[in-house]
Amino acid sequence: MNDKPASSRSVLRRIVILVGVLVGIVVYAIGWQVTDISLEETQDPTRQEVMQRALRELFAPDIFAQERESIVTSANIMLGCQEGQTVEQPERTEHYVIITPDCGQRGDVISVEGFGFEPDSDVFLRWVPPTGQKRPLVRADIDGEGHFLTQIEVPGIRGDAGQTHQIEAEGSWPVGLPRLSQTTLLVLEKIVETIFLALMATTIAVPIAVLLSFFSARNLMRQIRTPLGTALIGFVLVPVGGWLGSLLLMPVVQLGLTWGKGLALGLIGAVAGIAAYGLVARYANALDLPTGHFQFHLRRVGMNLLLLVVFVFVFGAVAGICVWLGEQLQEGILGYLGNFLGTLGLLLELVAGAVAWLAGALLAATIGMEFSRDWLRHLAEPASSVLGAVLGALGGALLLALMAAIANQAALLGILPPFIAATLAMQLVGMIYKRWVSRGRPQAGRAHATARLILSWVAAVIVFALTYAFLDTGRSLIDGRLPAATVWDLGLVSIQTFTAKAMLIGAVLGGLGGFLAGTQSSFPLGMALYNTSRTILNALRAVEPLIMGIVFVIWVGIGPFAGVLALTLHSIAALGKLYSEQTENIDPGPLEAIQATGATWLQTVVYAVIPQIVPPYIAFTMYRWDINVRMSTIIGFVGGGGIGFLLQQQINLLRYKDAGVAVLAIAIVVSILDYASASIRERIV
Repeated sequence: MNDKPASSRSVLRRIVILVGVLVGIVVYAIGWQVTDISLEETQDPTRQEVMQRALRELFAPDIFAQERESIVTSANIMLGCQEGQTVEQPERTEHYVIITPDCGQRGDVISVEGFGFEPDSDVFLRWVPPTGQKRPLVRADIDGEGHFLTQIEVPGIRGDAGQTHQIEAEGSWPVGLPRLSQTTLLVLEKIVETIFLALMATTIAVPIAVLLSFFSARNLMRQIRTPLGTALIGFVLVPVGGWLGSLLLMPVVQLGLTWGKGLALGLIGAVAGIAAYGLVARYANALDLPTGHFQFHLRRVGMNLLLLVVFVFVFGAVAGICVWLGEQLQEGILGYLGNFLGTLGLLLELVAGAVAWLAGALLAATIGMEFSRDWLRHLAEPASSVLGAVLGALGGALLLALMAAIANQAALLGILPPFIAATLAMQLVGMIYKRWVSRGRPQAGRAHATARLILSWVAAVIVFALTYAFLDTGRSLIDGRLPAATVWDLGLVSIQTFTAKAMLIGAVLGGLGGFLAGTQSSFPLGMALYNTSRTILNALRAVEPLIMGIVFVIWVGIGPFAGVLALTLHSIAALGKLYSEQTENIDPGPLEAIQATGATWLQTVVYAVIPQIVPPYIAFTMYRWDINVRMSTIIGFVGGGGIGFLLQQQINLLRYKDAGVAVLAIAIVVSILDYASASIRERIV
């Protein structure tokens, strides 16, 4: 028998658990009240009746239709008749109706009995006043002898006493073979549109999401590092290269586009350009140049330049060829292909300017990083710190200028410049602390890490507040207005005051950081790309596709194209997250093995990462297609096309039987996609 008393720590733990449970119950009770969970409305008989009717009709979808024959007969009834007054009835035929009594007032219950109708069919009763405007009453079943008996309540109808009304009975029965109803045919048309809507959104999103997923995988990006000076030179040269690309490469794109619209010249030019690059590459690779030599770097830069020229020319040629094919293929089944190619060519033509800009920016950054890497490596102090300050100031000014340009597009985005400035301040304080306080004191590592973190956050808050006031960010966040359009006249150029102030803040913070770090310090380029891509994915995923659908409906109009655009953006964010997390969970063994051979980052991805991610990527893609089919239902409610638009109309018109057909079609398609996904995964794995 153990009589050892419980320790005070054990008792305290039990008290904490008890308090936690009580707090949880209180929080849940508050949530119950806030969400207005109540059973009073559910007890309302009217609501129960309406719900039951809606559910019955949803589970009785109008899938099939059949030709029907009918017979119509009627009997007279008088409202407000005098005592002893008789009501003249139509002459009885083979099928007739008897009303008992044939005289009554509003609210009276009368019996309606019919004879001579088609056995085992049904009859629909209507009230027909003297005005001729029919009012539906009830539907009744006819027995095997062609007889029915039902009771109805005399409705409230305006009119003079003594007027004769009619109760019309229409008996109907099916003839011939059943066929698909008009509702089913319309649903089939829209579900096909929905499937292709989801397919287009998924397939367009997949390549973009795959690319972003590699940059969003921490295990792939944390090893990519480069000297800070090299990274800053590449970043500073991006806008210069973009301007040169628009100036010099855009004519090459236009030449390829012009030749492509003539088909023959476009094909010949594209093939000749690719062949010429292949020959030059073979000759250049045959040259035995020492690694790191100036001529070695010159060869790499020259090959990159030739590759970009050939690429932009072929890009323009492909766009022109697609436009030409779209103009030629316009009839019959080839018209679908012609429409696809023509639209694709127009899209490529529209983005040609952006492609030329990006190509020039990439080339300029590559050239700057290629030639500066070895030179900066041998740069001694204090030149390294001075050059780091200059490059840091330029890079910081450029970064804040970019944030200011984004902030000029929407009021809420005005938070970006203060946020980036606070982030730079955190890094700056961290470098200062590490260089002058904790340097050479590894025995107090945890304490110094905590102190550095606290000081970094304090600095971030201070810089955020100062930047907020200096840039008048309250104008955007509080008043909802864009930054002031006033400009600073600097003689040769004029620059917006808001942008100039942001650049000044970036230059100060970047310059100090560059001076402290120097050009030779290691810069985590991979993690910078990782955080950027993650931010993009999070921003896209934060906006619901329904909101995206509303925006795109305003832009491109009501129809499935708006739904494709909305689902594409959301699919990029969702798939990018799923893909990247799967990449982070791969077996690291193959990566380490191939990196030990000296493989580049791209070779590592191709030979060690892709073979491991193909099965789950396919599964995620099929699952996303499944999600897009279901999500297109909601997108359709705002005009995004597909079966959702039809479902909205049916629900608004209270046509629940028709809505049941649409719901059943969605369930069938989702089930088929699920089985197809499982089958594909089984075959590949």
